[in-house]
Amino acid sequence: MTARLPVIMALGSALAWGLWWVPVRALEASGLNGVWAGIAMNAGGLPAFLLLVLLLRDPVPFTQRAALGAFLAGVAVVTYSAAITYTDVVRVALLFYLAPVWSKLIEVTFMGERWTWRSSLAIALSFAGIFTIFRGEISLEAWSMGDAMAVASGMAWSIGAALIFSAPAPGAAKLSLGMCIGGLVTGGVLIVLMGTDPTPTRDAAITAAPLALVAGALYLLPMMTATLWAATRLPPATLSFLLTAEIISGVATAALFLDERFGAPEVIGTVLVALGATVEVLAPHTRRPAAAP
Repeated sequence: MTARLPVIMALGSALAWGLWWVPVRALEASGLNGVWAGIAMNAGGLPAFLLLVLLLRDPVPFTQRAALGAFLAGVAVVTYSAAITYTDVVRVALLFYLAPVWSKLIEVTFMGERWTWRSSLAIALSFAGIFTIFRGEISLEAWSMGDAMAVASGMAWSIGAALIFSAPAPGAAKLSLGMCIGGLVTGGVLIVLMGTDPTPTRDAAITAAPLALVAGALYLLPMMTATLWAATRLPPATLSFLLTAEIISGVATAALFLDERFGAPEVIGTVLVALGATVEVLAPHTRRPAAAP
């Protein structure tokens, strides 16, 4: 049971990540458009993250590698949030979950892992799912800014997870705080660079503040902490494939409650990506990071 606990934690947090669109769309409805919704969620959670770090008193300091990994995980969270406001939840979820492909390539190229038939089959199924969900229209004209952000989010997550796993790292509370700070910084940079999301009005900010605080403390904090706790114990590709369970809750709830297209291609694409995850974790394993030099 102990060996399987990281797997269980990753699956549980994945199902929670699938509901990420709920607070994001609620914040959007209150007047926080685009990137601002993700910024508000991270800002709302920041006091809770700081309090958790102070209460746990983790003596292990950040290494540069672990700090960068946590920061990139924050990049992934905010770009994912923005993508949800620009395109369909189903497309965002499936495009983000090219992440296992990037994670596997990182493991093989930089971490000494072996490429297996299981890896090839999992990646083939993932790409087949993406091809199906796009109805074969894999061209630049068919892609939106939200699609590009979803792919970028998956890449940032893959690199961040690899850095966290491969380096001596502090506990999940400190990593979550780093992830939160990374999300805030990234959101600010995107606002400046993109210049497309209008600054929220004073009334919108006041309306959104209670929701941001509650979502940050009761939703974002436990979900991030559980995910990053698993990230210190599971190889990046295994973790990324496990997190594809998000597709189940995300696609199901979006189909039920949002007016988004959901037909046979979406169903088949979801099944293919989920099968890719299942293949990769048929024999999940954990491995401790290397000791500090």
